[in-house]
Amino acid sequence: MSVSDNGVTKNGALPKAILYSWPTSVWSTVPQLCLHEKGYSSDEYVIKLVDITKGENFAPSYLKINLNGTIPTLVVPTLETTGNDVDTKYRSLRDTIIGKGISDEIINLIHLYTVDPNFVALAVRDEAELKQKATRPPGKSLAQRRQALRQYLDEAKQAVANSAVVPKEGSSTWEQKTVNFLEEKFKSNEQIWELYNGQSGDDKKEQFFEVCRKTWTESLPNAFSRLEGLIKGPFALGDQISLADLHAISWLTRLVTIAGGPPDASGIDSLIPHMSGYKFGPKVREFWSEWVQRESFKLVLVPVSGDFEKMSGL
Repeated sequence: MSVSDNGVTKNGALPKAILYSWPTSVWSTVPQLCLHEKGYSSDEYVIKLVDITKGENFAPSYLKINLNGTIPTLVVPTLETTGNDVDTKYRSLRDTIIGKGISDEIINLIHLYTVDPNFVALAVRDEAELKQKATRPPGKSLAQRRQALRQYLDEAKQAVANSAVVPKEGSSTWEQKTVNFLEEKFKSNEQIWELYNGQSGDDKKEQFFEVCRKTWTESLPNAFSRLEGLIKGPFALGDQISLADLHAISWLTRLVTIAGGPPDASGIDSLIPHMSGYKFGPKVREFWSEWVQRESFKLVLVPVSGDFEKMSGL
C-alpha cells in the first residue's frame, strides 16, 4: 500500500497518522515508544523526518503548528481529513506532556528547565569544554537554529505588516504574539550563541560555566533523588507501563548519551562522574535495567542513541 507525503493512502483508504520527528529530538521518542508499547505495527502510521533548524515547513495546512516548532508533532486523521461519515480509531495527540495523578509529578519533574536535556547537551563547565563543543554539533546546532529563527521572525513580522486584523485595545493579534514569542526565542538562543562564538564577556562566560556546573552537580542529582522517591517499581507507577515511563526513559537515555554512555545496562553509570559521585538509588537503577531489555527501547531508543551522542559534543 503506497502512502503520499501527507499520510493519505493513494488508493483512497483511511489516512494514517503522521509523526513529524527528528532523530536528535529527545521528546519525539515518547510517542514512538507509545506506539510500540500500544502494539501498533509500522504499517499503521508514518514517521516523517524534518529538520526545523533548516526552516522546513512540516505542518499541513489544516494543522496550527506549535509556535516554537516543537518536535514531535503527531498529526492524526481529523474531520478535515477523514470526513464526518468516516469512523476512526485515532485521537488527536498534540502534546507529549500529558499525565494524570502521580504520573504528573514525574513528568513535570523531568521537564523542569533546570534538567532539560537539550540544555544539558549545550552546557559547558569550563573553557576546555566550551572549545570542544563550539566546533562540534552543539555549536553547529546553535548556528542553524539562529538562522532558522531569523527566517521565522522575518516571516512573522511580514505577516503582521500584511495583516488586516486590528487588535482590540490591550490585546495582540495572533501574528503579533508570534513575533513576540519568536523574539524571545531568538534572544535566548543568541545569548548562548554569543558565548559559543567568543562574543560574550568573561563575566558572563564564568556565570554560564557556574550555572552549567550546578546543573550537573546539584540540579540533576536532586531530580534523580526525587525520581527515586516517586518511582513505585519496577516501572514508574508499578508493574504497568505508563506515560510517565515513556518520558522518564527518553529523558534518562538522552542524559546517558550526553555523558558518553551506551544504551545498555551499564550506561547509567556514565552519569556518576559528572554528578560529583552521586549514587543512583535502587529504584532508578531497576527502572533503567527493566527498560533496556524492552523491545520498544531496542527499536526506538537504541537506534537514536548514536544521534543523541553526536549532539552531546563530548
